[in-house]
Amino acid sequence: MAIPEKIGRYVIKSELGRGGMATVYRAFDPNFEREVAIKVLPREMLHDPQFHSRFEREIKMVASLEHPSIVPVYDVGDEDGQPYFVMRYMPGGSLSDLIEQGSISIQDTARIVEKIAQGLAYAHRKGIIHRDLKPDNVLFDDNGDPFISDFGVAKLTESTSSLTGSGVIGTPAYMSPEQAQGLEIDLRSDVYGLGVIVYQMLSGHQPYSADTPMGVVVKHITEPVPEILKTQPDLPPDVDALIKTAMAKDKNQRFPNTIELAKVLNRIAFGTEGNLTFGTNSGIGSRPRTQTMQLSRSQTGFMVAGVVLVVAVIGFFLLRNQLIPPATPTPLPTAMVEPTPLPTNTEVLPTSPVFAPACPAEVAFPTPAGRETDNYCVQKIPYANALLEETATFEVLNTDGAKCRVEAVKNGEQVLSCTGPSFSVIQLKVCKLPELSSEELARCAPDSTYNAGNQCCVPLPPEEAGCRIIEIKLKGCGG
Repeated sequence: MAIPEKIGRYVIKSELGRGGMATVYRAFDPNFEREVAIKVLPREMLHDPQFHSRFEREIKMVASLEHPSIVPVYDVGDEDGQPYFVMRYMPGGSLSDLIEQGSISIQDTARIVEKIAQGLAYAHRKGIIHRDLKPDNVLFDDNGDPFISDFGVAKLTESTSSLTGSGVIGTPAYMSPEQAQGLEIDLRSDVYGLGVIVYQMLSGHQPYSADTPMGVVVKHITEPVPEILKTQPDLPPDVDALIKTAMAKDKNQRFPNTIELAKVLNRIAFGTEGNLTFGTNSGIGSRPRTQTMQLSRSQTGFMVAGVVLVVAVIGFFLLRNQLIPPATPTPLPTAMVEPTPLPTNTEVLPTSPVFAPACPAEVAFPTPAGRETDNYCVQKIPYANALLEETATFEVLNTDGAKCRVEAVKNGEQVLSCTGPSFSVIQLKVCKLPELSSEELARCAPDSTYNAGNQCCVPLPPEEAGCRIIEIKLKGCGG
């Protein structure tokens, strides 16, 4: 396929990568005179009637992630109906490129993971799970600093893949057991993916291999975590327990968040946890780089498509009933579960931030206001109006011809006009992420978020944070 000369205002310079779900180009932005990376999603996605609204909603969430360890999204658009989004161009290559050069030292692994863990924890506090964490999605700038890319791309493609219809999406080699089985996931699925990455960085290869992607998935679900010390005997002994905890089959046995994983890895590598807390938002480390960390500046940045081959649902569920129960995870040594006191000549770690109190049971995760206002018939066609908050996004979940559109914005509210078959009930998913400062986000643990109105921490829902369903009932108009 020929490379386009332009996409929107962006002048295409070369193709960086191509996969099943996206093509990535290196381009030049004449408005800001800078190089950018453009990810173009396939036209096949347009066959999904709900894709455009989902694309806009998910990309807005991704664009709201402002963190020094997350690749920023600059722009969103479509070219002849083909959706794309524009990101910072990362000239330092990917973590996959670095791993191809050989295993990475425990110290440099800890430095990279520390940055990644902070970016993930920040996203988790905002209710966003990566879902497709892998070395291809960790990119380096020209200073060698790591950034996470492709937040939200896996979720965008979850109902458009021809290989699955249950939301099972991701990359088999890094997929948590619960994600592979199509079960409900939370931030601990990203903890698992980060554990796989640590294993690969330290050993130079993935923990599981098989002749097919299905075979890899089955091993993630059923086989014990490989003992890394068998192939890398020079590593500190505690590394094995760290990886087995991060990759525990039961998510309740894993580290509760990525920050705790990074702390333990820092203790193994450096003897201290480093300046890491739930509220850490800088992603800027203070340790000097070692020679093994130097990246090739001559490499052309290579961004691989966000989502690759996934598992066929029918085939998987035929296998799942035959799978053996997961093995009991190896517990962490006591010294790794509870931080040991530092020697008197060691710098004392800063105290953890003071979290806000938990919200009372009646205080829920904040969702946008919205309501049906009236319904009527026009030439035997039923219509209904609804009001939503001006900054809320919406998606019609029905697939029977129901649709809604914004007719006007008045007094801080969107006026929606909806229609569909007579007597049908339109399910309208309305979403709005709470706008919180870094200071407010730091007041709550990663599995909750700050409720500014009540000044307390409210638990995050497993998915779709900040969303609610509004039902709009249409009249029977005799059509």
